[in-house]
Amino acid sequence: MTATTKAEVHDARTPSDNQTPLSLVLRNEAILAGEDLEKRLERVKKDTAIVRRFIADQMIEAEYDKKGYPLKGKMHDFYTLPNYDKKCPTKQGAEKLAGFAKLMRAKTYTVARECTKEFAMAEVQVELVDRFGQPAGSGDAAATTAESSFQGAAKKYGGDWRAAYNDVLARAGKRAFVQAVIYATATDDIFDSTGEMAKRAEATGADDEKPRPRFPDKFGNVAGKFIDEQSTETLTKIAQWCRKEAKNPAAVAPIADAIDEELERRREDDDQGPTV
Repeated sequence: MTATTKAEVHDARTPSDNQTPLSLVLRNEAILAGEDLEKRLERVKKDTAIVRRFIADQMIEAEYDKKGYPLKGKMHDFYTLPNYDKKCPTKQGAEKLAGFAKLMRAKTYTVARECTKEFAMAEVQVELVDRFGQPAGSGDAAATTAESSFQGAAKKYGGDWRAAYNDVLARAGKRAFVQAVIYATATDDIFDSTGEMAKRAEATGADDEKPRPRFPDKFGNVAGKFIDEQSTETLTKIAQWCRKEAKNPAAVAPIADAIDEELERRREDDDQGPTV
């Protein structure tokens, strides 16, 4: 009697010894099937609308001075500047947007650096990944002590720019992160991805990482008030008092330095002429 052998039927989607893993089988099937571009377009439209709604509903805009520049300590999630047609996210705003889009910082590289007594610079690259660990976007930005925001705070570093390197590195890293988030969320039509707006804001003293300076609670008629709310004449008199008449000049030196930065910012604004 001849034994009948039943033909073996194997599902190509189920891996077995010496066969292609299921994940690769599914991947190959998807490639062969092609992509439905119509569905992809609808998905992109939907995702884009959701991101824009999040920006409009959940991200808080800065508060501004009379000239339209963001106030120190009140930059919130994003701001605008006179003569610019885009918004600029702060680090806080970029982190909020990244959290919503489920983006994570994967790697941060220092691409280039220079640190001497006369000059300091850093160029940083930040790479983001999505919730699946896949590359989602990257940003590359630099910062140097030649920027007016650093030059205006030169006294802080005592004439030695090596002391400023950590601040320069941090600023370059912040710019690269913000840029990476903008690219990863495809919001460069809303937000400035060049970094020029951030540099301009920093030059006016509106650094989103600095608290808005105010006078101590016990400081005469200006106690507890913000420095940038006082007249130039008042600030000039207080700075002179801090350096020439105060019993402990070292204790009030930070106040005098903050006043100097504010007066320098006002001089820069005057040099630019009126906003048309």
